[in-house]
Parts: sequence; C-alpha cells; structure tokens
Amino acid sequence: MKKLSLLMICLFSAFVFFSNAAISQDTGTGTTEHVTAEDTTVDHVEKVYDKADIQSLKGTPKSYTDGYNTYINDKVKFQISDIDNIMQDSIFYKIDSAEEVKYTGPFSITDEGTHLVQYYSVDKMGNKETVKNINVIVDKTAPEVVVTITAPFAKTNEKIWASEKFSYEYMIAAKDNLSGVAAVQYTEGVTEYREYMKPFIINSITPVKIAVNSEDKVGNLTKKYTTRILDENGMLVAESLDDVAIAIDKTAPAVEIKSDKELFVKDTVKIASKDYKFTITASDQESGIKAIYYRIDSKSEFILYTGELQFNTNGMHKIEAIAKDNVGNVSNTAVLDVFVDIIPSDSSVKFVTE
Repeated sequence: MKKLSLLMICLFSAFVFFSNAAISQDTGTGTTEHVTAEDTTVDHVEKVYDKADIQSLKGTPKSYTDGYNTYINDKVKFQISDIDNIMQDSIFYKIDSAEEVKYTGPFSITDEGTHLVQYYSVDKMGNKETVKNINVIVDKTAPEVVVTITAPFAKTNEKIWASEKFSYEYMIAAKDNLSGVAAVQYTEGVTEYREYMKPFIINSITPVKIAVNSEDKVGNLTKKYTTRILDENGMLVAESLDDVAIAIDKTAPAVEIKSDKELFVKDTVKIASKDYKFTITASDQESGIKAIYYRIDSKSEFILYTGELQFNTNGMHKIEAIAKDNVGNVSNTAVLDVFVDIIPSDSSVKFVTE
C-alpha cells in the first residue's frame, strides 16, 4: 500500500505546467533556485500577418485545455520531478523524434504546433520507470483581427471618398487557428478599452481610427489589425494593414439640361418643336456621379434618367433634374421651362384685284 501511494504521488507530480507562477529548479547543491515568470518573459515577433513591422509584444507563461487538447504558449516551461521509495537518480526525456536527453532543469518548446513529450525516471538501483507521454499544442501566434468599416464609400482613381453627412459602422472580427480567441477589446481613443460585443456606429466627419487588443487563450496578444472598407452595398473598396486614407467629398454634383438644337426665344419664353431632344448631364470631380433623376411637369416623383427626352403635346413643359454622387451628395435642382409648339401654321389665300 505504501509503494502504491508513492507511485500515485509520483504520477501526480511527474509533470507540471507553470503559468504565472514560480518555477523551481534543483541545482544539485541542496538548494532551490526560483525562476519566475518575469525571468522567463522574452520578446517574440508575432506571425499574425507575416510582416516585418508587426509589433513585438511580451507574454507570460500560460496554458489552456478545451477538454481534449492542451495548448501552451512558447513561454511555458516543462518541469519533470520524480520520487522514489529508496533513492532517486536520473530523469530522461525526448521531444517528438529528437534524441533522448537527460533532464537537468525546466525546458520549453518554441516550435509552434503539436508535440509529443516522452519522459521516464531511473532510480539508483537501475529500476526504469515505464515511459510516460504527454501531447501539447504550442500556440505562439496571436489572433488575426479584421476591422470592417461600412458606409457609402466610393473609389475613383485609387482615391477613396466619403461624405461628411453619414455614420460609419464598425465590425471587428478575430480568429485564432489554435487555442482560439479569448477576448477582443477596443477603444475610440477617448474612452477606456471595452469588450467588443457587436457592430457599433460612430458619427464623425471622417472615419475614426480605433485601437484594438485581441488575445488568444494562451495569452498571445496583438494590437495590429487589417482595415477593410466596404461600400453601402457590401462591396470591398479597400483592404490594408496600414491606415486607409479617406478623402471627404463635400461638393455636390453639377447638373445641366440641354437641347440638341438651339431653342427659339419669344418674349423670354424658350420654344421648341416636337422634334427637339433633351439630354441631362451631370459632373462631379471628386467621388463621381452615381445616378441622375428627373421629372416632367412636376407631376410625379423623380425617376431614374436613362436617355433623351421628347415632348409630343403642345404647350408649356418643365424638366427638373437632380444628380447624386457616389457618396450621397445631392445636387441642386436644374430646371428647364420650354414651350413645345406642335401646331402647324394656318395659311390662307387672298385675291388682290387692285
């Protein structure tokens, strides 16, 4: 019974993960050297985007299990200890297919991915313990974060335009291919960091640069994110790891109504025949024209302009036109009043006898 209890204690204490705690190493001199989490913290460049300018962040040893797999970061150290009923001697271990080595103190695994650690002890009498196995997944990559901003954006000549008259919707998405995302926090720069729960609206003349922290379940942290710009139809306008420059379009389009022939003028009234064709054009030097709308004789709502207009009824007619640019600015209304004459002249003959 005593040997069974000792064996159970040995199995329980053979392997310990240390996360945010002191790690002890036997120096062989009868004293214990303490290696703290602070001592084992080192900088490592995250691989989130495989870019040289990714910020280096410090982490602390941390492990996580989902009930099936055990995940650790590359700061975690493995400490193996043994207990023997007579006299301890040596511990041996190997990682994956590497050569077996004698254990001399806590070690870590820095290569990301799944690893198998095998270990056993041998006492002074040469009794060899059955080899034990432990599987771990090393996760040293922080989550990948995408911030999507949606509004009536427009892109012309590689320049992205927005209007000063609408709101910006922000959505944050984070994914982690190993241990999973633990938290996503953000701030608009004037508030404390808060947990991201759902898309949010910011009313601003220009898009606001937000700050984001995202951490996975073993403590890998990133402050970098990719910005995606979507227009109001959900189409991708731009995507970049760097800040996306947005220009503000404050200028409404200009609209003009023209006839294909010169109009006659009588007593300041413009006159045309039924053969005249009228076209509506619009121009915008910034975000560009999205659509032109018109109505005739103020009898309906404005409808989409698709081509030339003609009149086949006699009398005064009014053409009204407006244009909208690609970020929602609407022009002033252009108006053309014209009298359309479709009635032919009435001629007569008079005999002159004198």
